[in-house]
Amino acid sequence: MRNFLEILALLKQEVVPALGCTEPAAVALATAYAASILPGPITDIQVKVSPSIYKNGMGVGIPNTGLIGLEIAAALGAVCANPQKQLEVLEDISPLQLEAGKKLAAGLEIGINPDDDNIYVEAILSDGKHKSRAIIRWRHSWLYLLELDDAILKCQTIGEGDAPKLISASQFRLQDYYDFCTQVDYDTLLQIDLGEALNRKIADYGLSDEMGMSVGKMILQQIELGLLGDDIHHWAMALTAAATDARMSGCNLPVMANTGSGNQGLSITLPIIAAVEKLGCSHEQLLRALALGHLVTVHIKEKIGLLSSLCGCLSASAGAASGIVLLLGGDYLKVEYAIKNMIGNTTGMLCDGAKGGCSLKVATNTSAAVQAALLANMGTCISSRDGIITDDIDETIDNLADYIKNGLQDTDQAILNIIMNKKNNKEAKHV
Repeated sequence: MRNFLEILALLKQEVVPALGCTEPAAVALATAYAASILPGPITDIQVKVSPSIYKNGMGVGIPNTGLIGLEIAAALGAVCANPQKQLEVLEDISPLQLEAGKKLAAGLEIGINPDDDNIYVEAILSDGKHKSRAIIRWRHSWLYLLELDDAILKCQTIGEGDAPKLISASQFRLQDYYDFCTQVDYDTLLQIDLGEALNRKIADYGLSDEMGMSVGKMILQQIELGLLGDDIHHWAMALTAAATDARMSGCNLPVMANTGSGNQGLSITLPIIAAVEKLGCSHEQLLRALALGHLVTVHIKEKIGLLSSLCGCLSASAGAASGIVLLLGGDYLKVEYAIKNMIGNTTGMLCDGAKGGCSLKVATNTSAAVQAALLANMGTCISSRDGIITDDIDETIDNLADYIKNGLQDTDQAILNIIMNKKNNKEAKHV
């Protein structure tokens, strides 16, 4: 029972709502914190971010603006100055605030912090007489430092002093998560928002309008034309891609994120929701599958890192595959099979930043998740003789983490260099 209470707390910690892409939201949150303590009107903004934040924030739409990039996110966070909203800090921006944000963003350049932190945002604001400073570090919404005129108002390291201590997924095994999701009271699961309503709503929005690449809507059109089957596989792809289309283009609807990623939250929940809709499962079955999907993803992300050079939808889709196996009546061994099938299939998919094209990667991973689940449910698992797959599931995930941390250590920098030096990016700066 103690484990169950801690796993419940872990779910509440890692499954939270976010508006827009979480990297720009983290930048906006940092400037909002700094602006909230600055006595006078803002005259200058300086922002530095980690390479991972830069890569994942420069090409996505910012809610309520019709614009893309970290500059406008930073400026609007400062204008709104409402850090209490956390990763929904850019909610309900007025036309006046947008115009003020555009003026501040015009002279703003985002610098890159070369240190090792994957998640790092430093915002320094001035009103001409005073200077405020805020640092978001380690997690997308973790305020590490807040200063006014070099006087420290707040400094908190996770788990030290009065700061909250995060629950670590490393203390649990996958079997613990499976036991929780299959044995915990249904009423307990009803206490948690696992994203069924928020994420389904943005999927409907993406299916109803031309957004981004409209990958999800086009898959739906192909289903309606009879070119693709009206089944779990294609319905899952349509829902998940449509939600990603909407989110990446700056849709003003929040999503339920997982480990700081909205696209991961969508990639976990919507394939499971699609399977429930096609299979006619109960609401209790839905919640148990969603909980397992979220927890499997948290478990994998604990080992590979919150941000990495690997597309985050791999771990999320492994979670989705696990949830679908549960819906199909599969046991724990088949959940392991599904995860191994996913790792053996899509491990090579790199993250080249958050942008409109992410909906294609999401669709691909969703397709792989459904395949992985269906094969696993039939007792088929990729061989332990194949690549990084072993008989032991945790060793397999450890091998994945080793591949990312040691085999791909220069990948992020190489991708960032390519993105920053693309001809069209250089030309855009002079338009």
